[in-house]
Amino acid sequence: MRLRVRVLAAGSRVRVRRPGTGQRGTWRIVGRVVGSGLDDPAYDVRHERTGRPRVFRRSHLRLVRSATGERG
Repeated sequence: MRLRVRVLAAGSRVRVRRPGTGQRGTWRIVGRVVGSGLDDPAYDVRHERTGRPRVFRRSHLRLVRSATGERG
């Protein structure tokens, strides 16, 4: 099965689907991880409040607000 996912722009705000420990809250996209693939790309993100960096796959993220201002 092939998933069709929307590419996230740097500066977009996202939340994690089914968050685990330390993954709650709003995260800001920093950029896409190089070589992460086209089917389910990975993104560098930073937590809005704490600034903690993480890497998440696109399938684990839910768009809250795009970098251009439209809501997801």
